[in-house]
Amino acid sequence: MTDLSYAVRVSQTLDGLLEQLEAESACDDLDLDIVDGVLTVVFEDGAQIIINRQEPVQQIWVASPLGPAHFSFDAGRGVWVDDKTGATLMDTLSQAFTRKLGATVTLKD
Repeated sequence: MTDLSYAVRVSQTLDGLLEQLEAESACDDLDLDIVDGVLTVVFEDGAQIIINRQEPVQQIWVASPLGPAHFSFDAGRGVWVDDKTGATLMDTLSQAFTRKLGATVTLKD
């Protein structure tokens, strides 16, 4: 993937994720912000989930209560996939938000 296509894909992914989170009623009290390719989510108790791009390795990295995870784009499936578990980015984030909020949050790829 070229650097430009990677940057566009990450931007679209983060923007789409932000839109989905803003539409989830369980996420109404979260502070959501994207700055320089980093989506930071702050919970009422001050806990955070950070989703950011890692340009040198063309990945998306996530820091969440589930622990750190690194996602590479699987062009065949059209989704970001965890290098260790094979889970998609959205499945992993759905699980993290659901666990943290105590309410079901379903994010789609």
